[in-house]
Amino acid sequence: MTALRPRLRDRLCVAAFILLWIGPTAYHGLWRAKLPGEPALLHDWHDIACLFPNRPTVWNIYFVEVRRSGRPEWEQLDETLDFAMEPFGHRTRMHRFLVAWGVQRDAGRREVADYLVASDRGRHPELAPIVGLRFVWTGFVPRPDDVAQGAWRRPPLAQVPRHERRILSVHDYPERPR
Repeated sequence: MTALRPRLRDRLCVAAFILLWIGPTAYHGLWRAKLPGEPALLHDWHDIACLFPNRPTVWNIYFVEVRRSGRPEWEQLDETLDFAMEPFGHRTRMHRFLVAWGVQRDAGRREVADYLVASDRGRHPELAPIVGLRFVWTGFVPRPDDVAQGAWRRPPLAQVPRHERRILSVHDYPERPR
């Protein structure tokens, strides 16, 4: 029985795969840099192959707190009423906006705050109106020795110690005269 020799076409396909996929993906994974002259589409494809090279040191968790007219304390607002879809595990689109905007995009946070206040006024006209809204960040540090049981959910803000919270922005909504 004679051994099968790969055809020239097969050899060229393997060489192209190594040259166009394996090589650049390895380069991205090792040096975390774009190849000189690499088209944007190929760069995105190669980066996708290197999506999770390291585990995160902190998971970002965002909350929305509101202060209602006549009440001095802040209370957590359930933003899942307006951002119910969770396409990113147990994180909503609002969470993705806040992650993407970071600390530079106060205008974007203001727009989301305006939307949440208007939505709350339409949904709950019987409640005192919101006079203040703030976005709060905290970080959850995953521990390798503390394996999660079941689906992970963010804790209520009341369970997060105050020294572990950071207020990203505060938005005031003065009461309108009646």
